[in-house]
Amino acid sequence: MAFIPVPNTVACRLFHEFLGQPITNTLYVNYNSQPDFTDLTTLASLLATQWAQKIMPQLSNQVQFRSISLRDLTTASGAVYDYSGPPLPIFGGVAGPPLPSSVAIVLSLRTGLAGRSFRGRLFLGGFSETQSDGNYMFGNLPNVLRDALVDIVDAITSSDRRVVVVSRFSGGQPRTTAVVTPVTGILARTVRVATQRKRLPTD
Repeated sequence: MAFIPVPNTVACRLFHEFLGQPITNTLYVNYNSQPDFTDLTTLASLLATQWAQKIMPQLSNQVQFRSISLRDLTTASGAVYDYSGPPLPIFGGVAGPPLPSSVAIVLSLRTGLAGRSFRGRLFLGGFSETQSDGNYMFGNLPNVLRDALVDIVDAITSSDRRVVVVSRFSGGQPRTTAVVTPVTGILARTVRVATQRKRLPTD
């Protein structure tokens, strides 16, 4: 597929390992102008620290947050920066037997606009059996994770950058240039256990 530019926007891929399986989540951060290498290094350190403080304590102690890869999507040859410095690597904070690697809690990124082009999702995975009861997560874990992600979005947001939803397609057809829309709210979709099939164990 041909490269679709996303002007002034950085893709931040967060890499974890859980039960021998990779777990990856991506956040998109848009700047007022094309970010330079210093912008990427600053963002990587901030995001690693925030994720380690806010998300990792809610995950199984068998989840390891290993690294972040950032890429400027303004052009096909945009800057790339890989980060694995402090506080990485770091393990989750919840003891107990692990749930399967495919179990996830879904957080929905909202922009205040209707349509698939204007909302995103994160599938957070890597939980302990002590956090669930059958098909449901105990207590208010989904809301705790939602609040944690809200805190991370707030920490990233400044006068020149914001977390966004990226849309590369419209009506099933690729856009010439992607559309970016700032995230204005985050919802925990359900307290039931969800499944992300691509995280099922591989042979």
